[in-house]
Amino acid sequence: MIENLILKNLIYNEQYARKALPFLKSEYFQQVSDKAVFKIIEKHFTTFNKCPTVDVLLIELENASGLNDDQFKNTSNVITEFKPTDEDLDWLVNTTEKFCQDKAIYNAIMDSIKIIDGKERKDKGSIPELLSDALAVSFDSHIGHDFIDDSEERYKSYHDKQPRLPFDLDYFNKITKGGLLDKTLTVVLAGCVHPDTKIRVRIRK
Repeated sequence: MIENLILKNLIYNEQYARKALPFLKSEYFQQVSDKAVFKIIEKHFTTFNKCPTVDVLLIELENASGLNDDQFKNTSNVITEFKPTDEDLDWLVNTTEKFCQDKAIYNAIMDSIKIIDGKERKDKGSIPELLSDALAVSFDSHIGHDFIDDSEERYKSYHDKQPRLPFDLDYFNKITKGGLLDKTLTVVLAGCVHPDTKIRVRIRK
């Protein structure tokens, strides 16, 4: 049901398509017909930067490879049944995001099981990364501050006083304006005047 709703809106709702398509993947669709339709839509949008029509999908389906007669017929039926919808955009985007998250986690778990069973030529050490990437799936593309729209937040971040860890050297404190910020990793490097010169490393927790 949700797969069909997503595919319909990818061809009838360009605003939705531009929001959702960058995060959707063919492996999120289990049915062969849905996967085939999505691949055609994705290819068309990537090439022409706009949504394909039903006629375009049917024509491109003729050139699609890897489908047997029954799969071709089922895919054709799916396409011809597409009708415009009027779902709320915010609801549709949120629902699609949850769909992507659920499918990403499901696929990661299934891939992990295959790795454990020896059916995948991957090391078991890759499992945490698979699960981590799946859990990180999100439609939120807002990173950092917008120079104009977030000017107030940006100003606050510049003037926000955070606790610092001072150096034992006054000159370093002067350069860093009081020391190092908490929860940061900093390395100070300097050339040694002699190969036998000893340095002292201090770690504070």
